[in-house]
Amino acid sequence: MNIGTVIKTQRKKQGLKQIELASKCGLSQSYLSSIEKGTKEPTLGVLKDIAKALSLPLPILIFYSLDINDVDEEKRSDFKSLQPYIKGMLDDVFANEQTL
Repeated sequence: MNIGTVIKTQRKKQGLKQIELASKCGLSQSYLSSIEKGTKEPTLGVLKDIAKALSLPLPILIFYSLDINDVDEEKRSDFKSLQPYIKGMLDDVFANEQTL
């Protein structure tokens, strides 16, 4: 799971600079940078603030960050098959929501 990479990707998709997202969340830019680089692990409260600032439900932000190693071995094949479709649907829903 790499939540930092997902936060950075979502931030960039929305055209936000690091300082802008940090400000929306009440964080310092250096702390947000550390989260995005994976050198700091955010608390659940910080993740909630980031998800809200990105207009994403927290479970969706966490789902985006899942990778194959986060899934039990016996379910990896199913996850690998379903993940692209689920992410595609979520992208469609939340990309449209953000442009409204």
